[in-house]
Amino acid sequence: MDVLIIYGTTEGQTRKISEGTATHVRRRGHHVELRDSTALMSDLDLKTFHAFIIAASVHQQYHQDTVTNFVIAHHKLLNTRPSAFISVSLSAVLEGGRTEAQRYVDHFVSVTGWHPRMTILLGGALRLTEYDYFQEQIVKFVVMRGGGAAPGQSDREFTDWNALAHFVEVFLDAATKKGT
Repeated sequence: MDVLIIYGTTEGQTRKISEGTATHVRRRGHHVELRDSTALMSDLDLKTFHAFIIAASVHQQYHQDTVTNFVIAHHKLLNTRPSAFISVSLSAVLEGGRTEAQRYVDHFVSVTGWHPRMTILLGGALRLTEYDYFQEQIVKFVVMRGGGAAPGQSDREFTDWNALAHFVEVFLDAATKKGT
C-alpha cells in the first residue's frame, strides 16, 4: 500500500511525530512518502496513494494554514480513501484540555470538508530553550490556565509515542482491510 503523510510543523515536534509515523508504516511493509506542507510539489499525483495521514500542530487555536489549504483543495479525494488526522497541541495533555483540543479538530474538519476516518489528539513539546521572553510567557500562561504546573526552564516532550504507534497500527489494519 502507498501511504502519503503530509505534515505541518511550527517548532519541529509534528515533523518528528510524522517521521516516527513514516518509520512505523515502513516497518509494516508499506511504501511511504513524507511531505512538509510548506514544500509540496505541484507534480505530486495524489491519486497514486491508497491512504493518507495528515498531521498538524495547533498554534493560537488553529492548525497550520498550509495543511488547512491542502486539505480544502483535496478533501474530496481524501474522503474517498482511508485517511487519518494527527492533531498535535499542548491542550491535548493539559488537565481538562482534551475537550479544547477536540474543538480544534472539529473546527478543522468543518472548515475543510474532510472527514478523516480516524483522529488522534497528541501532546507536542515545549521548547523553552528556543523561545523568546514573550513566547515563554504565553506558554506559561496557557499551561497554568489549563491546570498544569508552570513549566521550568528545560525543554519537555509530551508526545505519547505508544498511543501513536497503536493509532498507526489500527489505521493500517483498517486501511488494508478496506483495500482487499
